[in-house]
Amino acid sequence: MRLTKQWRCLLLIALLGFGVGVRFQNLEKYSLWSDELFSLAIVKYHNFLPVADQPLYRRSSLDRLVENDTFWTAKSADQSPPLNELLQKVTVNWFGASEFAARLPAVLTACALLFWFAGFAWRHPDPYVRRVLRWSLLLLVFYPILVVYANEGRAYSIGVSLLGMATLLWMLRWRDGWRAWQPPGWIEIGLFTLACYAHYNAALLVAMVLALDAVTAAKRRSGQAVGRLMVLGCVFLLWLSLSFHSILSTSKGDVTWRQGSSWDFVLMALNDSLAALHLPWLGLASTVLLGLVVIRKWQGESLWPTVDVLRLGTLAGLTLLYVVLAGKVAATAGMGHPRHFIFVVPLVAVMMGLVFAQIRHGWSAFAVAAILIASSGPSARLTNASVPEDFRGMTLSGAQGTDKDTLFVYPWVPNRDLYRLYLEHVLGEDMRSRMIGISSAQDVPVICAQIKGHSHVVVLSHESGKSLIDALYGACGESWPERNRKQFQMTFSEHWKTR
Repeated sequence: MRLTKQWRCLLLIALLGFGVGVRFQNLEKYSLWSDELFSLAIVKYHNFLPVADQPLYRRSSLDRLVENDTFWTAKSADQSPPLNELLQKVTVNWFGASEFAARLPAVLTACALLFWFAGFAWRHPDPYVRRVLRWSLLLLVFYPILVVYANEGRAYSIGVSLLGMATLLWMLRWRDGWRAWQPPGWIEIGLFTLACYAHYNAALLVAMVLALDAVTAAKRRSGQAVGRLMVLGCVFLLWLSLSFHSILSTSKGDVTWRQGSSWDFVLMALNDSLAALHLPWLGLASTVLLGLVVIRKWQGESLWPTVDVLRLGTLAGLTLLYVVLAGKVAATAGMGHPRHFIFVVPLVAVMMGLVFAQIRHGWSAFAVAAILIASSGPSARLTNASVPEDFRGMTLSGAQGTDKDTLFVYPWVPNRDLYRLYLEHVLGEDMRSRMIGISSAQDVPVICAQIKGHSHVVVLSHESGKSLIDALYGACGESWPERNRKQFQMTFSEHWKTR
């Protein structure tokens, strides 16, 4: 049941159409969550060039950023490189500070990854490579974690898409082994460099992959390869020199949000990586691999092409090593989430593509493809880890019935700009003078004095700030006997009013 050229073309077009459609779906349906708002706040409220007497760059932490700090100061205090926010600077300038503008870079790069694989699957001269890439494209189109993060305004989709494009070039260079090795081209180096500027976990995988090139280049004394690898290293080192203080702070656990023993983090890394790589598909690929080996042994054929064994072994080894190292990074920083393992997904997709491409009978291939699509729903772990926070609904509720005298209270002073974005969008004015932050219970007396005498106080808060808000109302809430709370997804608003 060989597909004709026309049918292969239609198949690729259908896959691309579905992949693009599902990635653009619901682009503006859900509220931006806290990390997305943090990125968008840096984009909107921190300029490239300094104002007043502020320097172009200074070392700072997230809780010590001030009003006129530049973009470079703010991003160097963050735990991720600046590519996502640099792209958002462009889209926000074009479309305004909105969900669409915040998420557009992520969804465009997600679509670019699909077109990149489709292009090679269509025009590569080797029929076997084309077959492997068609399977890989099918997996990438439906991969649950890629779909989930394709329209999130953070760096994950951008990083995995750039890595996917770069590692495809890398795999094609290495497909015939070290004897046919060629130095990386400038396009590949450029894509790897951009991936490093997307996320530090992406940079970790880049270092692992290109370590093989570095060793081979040294053995062959390839000045061209060494020079290009050094360009990548120097360009990324420029950013590392600006952000080393935040990396060091993170490695010490200063931004820890997951607690547990070493064993807890081992189990967490295992669960998160399996959620990211999608256990049902890993199980199906393993079953197909075992089945093909058994059938070929029964038929007296070669169990598996030796070159494919090397390819599978290399990709499996890189995947396992990345999971271990990324899990170690997460444990050291006190973090844990499936999205930290997203960057190795394109390698895994090609690895599974190598297995499925060995299926010789058309109806068997069709059945496997149908099972892949039917089992492409995200796991409970991935779904539960990606619950959106409704800052938009919270703000719309809080803004209702307010006037020029209304004050807005929110938890943790450094988070002001997160709450400010939606509030200014809804009310259409600069809200800084009417926003009051509370960071600890020790702030309660001061804030009670600030809000005293106002007939209407609005609370906008993430669920984590509930205890602070309750403490504040408990101390001076008698001035506002009417207290109405409205709950949203991981957020809430309150109206405090005099009778």
